[in-house]
Amino acid sequence: MDKEVVSVNKNQGQTRLMKRNTKRIIFYVLMLVIPLLQFCIFYIYANFNSVLLAFQKYEMKLDGLGYKVTFANFDNFIEAGRFFFSARSWEMITHSLKFYLCTLLIGTSLALIFSYYVAKKYPGSTFFRIMLYLPTIISSVVLTLLFKYIVTDVYPIIIKNITGTRPTGLLDGSADMQYNAILVYSLWVSFGANVLLYTSSMSAIDPSIVESAQLDGVTVIQEFLYIYFPMIFPTFTTFVVTGITGIFTNQMNLYTFFGEAGRNKFNIFGFFLYTETRASGLIDNGKTMSYSELAALGLIITLIIIPIVLTVRKLMEKFGPSED
Repeated sequence: MDKEVVSVNKNQGQTRLMKRNTKRIIFYVLMLVIPLLQFCIFYIYANFNSVLLAFQKYEMKLDGLGYKVTFANFDNFIEAGRFFFSARSWEMITHSLKFYLCTLLIGTSLALIFSYYVAKKYPGSTFFRIMLYLPTIISSVVLTLLFKYIVTDVYPIIIKNITGTRPTGLLDGSADMQYNAILVYSLWVSFGANVLLYTSSMSAIDPSIVESAQLDGVTVIQEFLYIYFPMIFPTFTTFVVTGITGIFTNQMNLYTFFGEAGRNKFNIFGFFLYTETRASGLIDNGKTMSYSELAALGLIITLIIIPIVLTVRKLMEKFGPSED
């Protein structure tokens, strides 16, 4: 009798355990199904479809209903390559490189300095953390409208009160003035994520290492250069590499500022790709590149960027400062 009771209790315990495990598995599956579905649709399918699109040509059927799809060989790549190596394209690439270098040299340097200041918990570090991360929290459209109001309306009033002469708003002047104003804005809004990640990496450094260096009499600058920066160098490498991949896609928030009106003002490659795609279609309209040609252009850019990214990462890992 006792054995039967023990057997029944054991079976009931196993049943409860199986039910608990089943519920856990269902929970894990439900938690993963949405991000996996998004990954499959918006990454795998989108990229696979863009590769197919680069080798396709669309023509309207004679009855006007639907499209006729044919194999385009490398015609789309020829048209995309002709544009990529044109003078207009290289002008856009030059401006995009200028923005990347400004972001790398100025934006990243300031982000490292502010991150170090915040990580050391100097006076006002909490305030700086909030203010620098604020652009990441607020909607980009709201932030853009606020910035436009400040540099277009508030700035001329302040200068007039100081000098007596009302200048033109920074977004109402020449294209160079507008570009520089937007460059400052883009640097500012990029601080948030940079400072957050750099600060997190610095906070993970063992305090005993810093204390030991301080006992040896290191200065604040030496502490940053020889302890903090080498310890967060992998994070720095990640930002440099991802910045390179964004040279051809970063549009500097130009569409948010100017919409389609900025299409003829600014020669930024990412902005061109965005507006060209909006104005394009499956069939060549004679004014813009078709979707197939844009897909081929994207593959050309990918083939150029991949070896550059891999080389830069390899060089930074090989010649960069070591944690030791």
